[in-house]
Amino acid sequence: MFYPKVRFIESPLNLEIDMMYGFLFKNEWGWSKYILKKHPELEKIYRFKTEKDRTKFLKHYIVKYRYKNQGRIIRKRDEFKQHWKKTEKQYLTILSKIIGVKWSQKRKVITAMISVNPICPRFLDNWSFSLFCNSKIEWAIEVIMHEICHFLYFEKWRELFPKSKRRTWDRPHIEWHLSELVAPIILNDERFRGLLKQKATFYREHQGVKIGSISAPKYFSKLYANYIKKNKNFDEFIKEAYRVIKRNKKLFLNIGK
Repeated sequence: MFYPKVRFIESPLNLEIDMMYGFLFKNEWGWSKYILKKHPELEKIYRFKTEKDRTKFLKHYIVKYRYKNQGRIIRKRDEFKQHWKKTEKQYLTILSKIIGVKWSQKRKVITAMISVNPICPRFLDNWSFSLFCNSKIEWAIEVIMHEICHFLYFEKWRELFPKSKRRTWDRPHIEWHLSELVAPIILNDERFRGLLKQKATFYREHQGVKIGSISAPKYFSKLYANYIKKNKNFDEFIKEAYRVIKRNKKLFLNIGK
């Protein structure tokens, strides 16, 4: 069976700046707190009034941080790569079976970009994602699995909903919300037991959304159990989950407001 290989590289500087600037100034969920916890010196960025001056300050900080921590960043990159090799083939094989999509030979590489940014976004169009350079190995493996899950998940989504617009696969659309709920649900499937050393986590923001009397993660986890563990039908699970989240659209679009 063909499956892509994960390549570990240092995140491009311009992308680092764009990502961190967005989370510091343009994130309605307040995720800047995660960056400031790891990089308290960046609190000074709010003293600057213009985007130009903020960007200049941010670039200077990232370049300095990378230079000072280059040895450690390289060691962590190599550690991530070494541990992932032990998991890669088995994880990608099981994931393909669960979602019901074969890995295409058109996509030979998935890129993990080692980053100073503790928030780890994925980029669907080129199958890449960010991975925090100071992560513990267990957390790093979960992030790698989570982000890779998105790539195959949206291949299935394309099959099931061919008229779906690409822009809806990103925030703030409910299609994005559903994908972020489904990824940890898949990782908590018993077939991954042993590969993932910890229980996959959900966004705190999703934990606060109630569908009926239970949280969104619990609701969709139960739905998954009904369709997958009993009927082994991922397609029907996604279709039903999509119907549910559309009925509760306002709950998700109002997060952070």
